[in-house]
Amino acid sequence: MLNRKLSVEEDFQLISEELTKIFNSNYLDKLARKELFLKRARKLSPLDFVSLCVFFNHHSGTKSLTQLCAVLASTRNVSLSTEGLNLRYCKEGVNLLKKVFQELFTKDFLSHSLPNLYYPDILRIRILDSSGFELPCLFAEKYVGYHKSGVKIQLEYELLSGEFLHCVVQNGRDSDMAFGPTLISTIQKKDLIMRDLGYLSFDELEQIDKKEAYYISRLRPQIVIYVKDEWGQFIKLDLQGVMKEMDIGEVREIENIYVGKKKLKIPRLILCKLTDEQTKQRLERRKKQQSKKGVKYSHQTLNLSRLSTLITNIPQQSIPKEELQSFYSLRWQIELLFKTWKSLFHIHEVKKMKVERFECHLYGTFIALLITSTLAFKIRELLYMKKRKEISEYLAISIIRQFITALHKAILEGVDAILDPIEIMLDQIEKNGIKSHRYKKKSPFDILCIAYNKSKRDAA
Repeated sequence: MLNRKLSVEEDFQLISEELTKIFNSNYLDKLARKELFLKRARKLSPLDFVSLCVFFNHHSGTKSLTQLCAVLASTRNVSLSTEGLNLRYCKEGVNLLKKVFQELFTKDFLSHSLPNLYYPDILRIRILDSSGFELPCLFAEKYVGYHKSGVKIQLEYELLSGEFLHCVVQNGRDSDMAFGPTLISTIQKKDLIMRDLGYLSFDELEQIDKKEAYYISRLRPQIVIYVKDEWGQFIKLDLQGVMKEMDIGEVREIENIYVGKKKLKIPRLILCKLTDEQTKQRLERRKKQQSKKGVKYSHQTLNLSRLSTLITNIPQQSIPKEELQSFYSLRWQIELLFKTWKSLFHIHEVKKMKVERFECHLYGTFIALLITSTLAFKIRELLYMKKRKEISEYLAISIIRQFITALHKAILEGVDAILDPIEIMLDQIEKNGIKSHRYKKKSPFDILCIAYNKSKRDAA
């Protein structure tokens, strides 16, 4: 067991206090009355309902009402008919869960970031991406998808602290390009914005630069790139010609390129010629995209499959060209979060049910995800600051997921009781949740140049 110095009350005091406050019976009753979920005394209290949707929601999207009634009886000692439970899955119940989620989402639990001493020009690393899944056809009127019905969740999180910045539910067919501009007003000086190709327009890049923030983005192969000759005239850059000149694995930088109708100036274009294996993997991914989403790639795009292209306004002295590719790979950390959503919380597994019940499943899962990921990132910070260890966020969340019912029991008992399961989580994550480091594969700490103690297994 970890000593108390590593799991002191001070480190988790705020989280413990807020969890006991929000999941307090009287507090939930107050919220429920405001959202019209509670109008008179019922068998199923707001606390019972929220507990079922958040803490006892394992496979809730595929369980029958009979099974959920049994869960209520075994965990909350509440006997309810399937018809009675189904009635509680209503718009008022959805609004109650949304309110609880918003209450937790706006709390500043993760105010401390990992030390970023090697890149002092970057204060926050903001990663935005979306995850979606298909829904039963009967949801098509409210959740429009590509083929049937579908939902998309936009998530932006800050890599250094683990804080969720924005989380928005959309139709499956809603455009990523339209969502990005809604966040422009939230960008601060020295933020680093990393998004997929579908998000960033040239207008956004210009606005990010004006805010004295930074971006790293891939560039679509079909985009025409210009450079200026010695007389200041625009000439088209022949990327295929440049690619043929490059050796495999070579990284080349071209300064001050111009793109788009407005000929927007981009300070740096970074080119990397991929290996045969990397090119093969890229072509396989594109083949899957073609069959899954009907995406058609142009002849030029396929010809440039061997070339990785990145654009950025980060100064060369901050991140040299050799480090930019691996730095951009940090964007994939958000995919690991999405992986926990589906593989650990089964958010995407939804059978035929009324839409309000689905939304209760969705927002209840969001709350559970927010609690577990917040604890995981807090433990990540603590184990690094006091033990210089790098944890696997996926393993940490999977471990905490197993404590969700024990955490629920402790929350109802009070602040002091919460520290006991958290201390056991810390112990388990230190023993079994440390990131393994594969040969020649950099971890996020390696990329960020954050010093840590390697395990005996990695050092061997």
